[in-house]
Amino acid sequence: MPVNKFRNLFYSCLLLLGAILLNACLPVSKAPYTQKKYYHKTKSTIAQLPAAQNLPDTVQVGWAKVNITPTHQAPLAGYGKRKGKRLTGIHDSIWVRAFVFKNKTQQVALVTMDLLIAPMSVREMLAEKLPAIGFSKAQVYLTATHAHSSLGGWAKKPAGFVMAGKYSNKIVAGLTQAILQAIKQAENNAAPAQIGFTTLAADSLVANRLVGAQGYRDTRLRLLKMQKNTGETAVLVTYAAHATCLPAAELNISGDYPTALVQLLEKEPQINFAAFSAGAVASHSPAAAGSGYQKVSNMAQGLAKLVRQHQPQILLGYQFILNALEVPLYLRPPHWRFAQNWRFHPALFYLVFGKYPATLSGLRIGNILFAGAPCDFSGELVPDLEASLTSKQEKLMVTSFNGGYVGYITPDKYYHLKKYETRDMNFYGPGNGAYLSEMMRLLLQKL
Repeated sequence: MPVNKFRNLFYSCLLLLGAILLNACLPVSKAPYTQKKYYHKTKSTIAQLPAAQNLPDTVQVGWAKVNITPTHQAPLAGYGKRKGKRLTGIHDSIWVRAFVFKNKTQQVALVTMDLLIAPMSVREMLAEKLPAIGFSKAQVYLTATHAHSSLGGWAKKPAGFVMAGKYSNKIVAGLTQAILQAIKQAENNAAPAQIGFTTLAADSLVANRLVGAQGYRDTRLRLLKMQKNTGETAVLVTYAAHATCLPAAELNISGDYPTALVQLLEKEPQINFAAFSAGAVASHSPAAAGSGYQKVSNMAQGLAKLVRQHQPQILLGYQFILNALEVPLYLRPPHWRFAQNWRFHPALFYLVFGKYPATLSGLRIGNILFAGAPCDFSGELVPDLEASLTSKQEKLMVTSFNGGYVGYITPDKYYHLKKYETRDMNFYGPGNGAYLSEMMRLLLQKL
């Protein structure tokens, strides 16, 4: 090829590449979220929810667990640097745990999984199969422990392959079936039960990994206790520390400190069943001494000691109100950034991460409220949610990973920080801390 033609072709290619890159890059929209259509759409959807029809009737409770430990070679999920490597062994078993709350007018299943998140692919398959066991999607409140050395194979897009390994329909179908089985078993053993709630100070076991001592820490262990008329007792624990005691180099399946905590609690003579859910984990890391499995043990022992000391004193009573809600969470186009004020085109985000619907979840059991978010929700945002409760008698448990995933939601004052949580994992731009908090407050009011 003549030199001039080669040079012209080369420059043409550069111009084409430049045009593609230019079109793939957009400025960050900084208009207030309250001026956006997605804000008004979500707000209107919540406002149009019918008023809760709370016909008082004693709430019954049942619980069950199903083992989801893989019996075949499977990828791990939790760290991008692990690149979805396959497991080399099993350190401890992982489970799906379900509670079913029901009375004459309502039934709700709360499901927590020893997984990184409640996977979107599992949620999709579950929605199709729930009617066969008499439940709707809105009657199932999903969450996860956020274990970073647990089972992968449930993500379909390139970013998911890096975090959770190669997609496997067998794994997704197995997880879905385990959830259905746990819900049905829990429903079958439901009985009238007294329910109580408390919060316990666990200050020494959690750190703010985003801004250190400059930021707020959600240090409270939240504890729901249920006791059937038969005397059988169960507890549900939420805590804000990430389940990241184990490093990316760990290739054995493990539920990290949440699983170790549950194992300790189920050895207590006064507790027949225990479960854990990740609380508002964004910005929060485990702070116990040691590393690896020693740190896992120290976290679990520290939290178990608190539960052991205080759960016998929890005031129990019959609850008579049960309600569950789920609403779509509308969002602006993705604002996945590569610089302070510049973002990739939404099409690139969807190519890498996929496009999934997001929802907010709400659950009321008597005066105990649950708010479920489709993200790593920050513990720094929890105090304002608690302050918004309409009665001092109301108690709140915020959980992350409700079956969708929109990245990290942190206080908006940190949006400018060039950190993993606020830059790499902030998928939808500025203002989302305030936006999600406002929508969660509105949803809680509807319960």
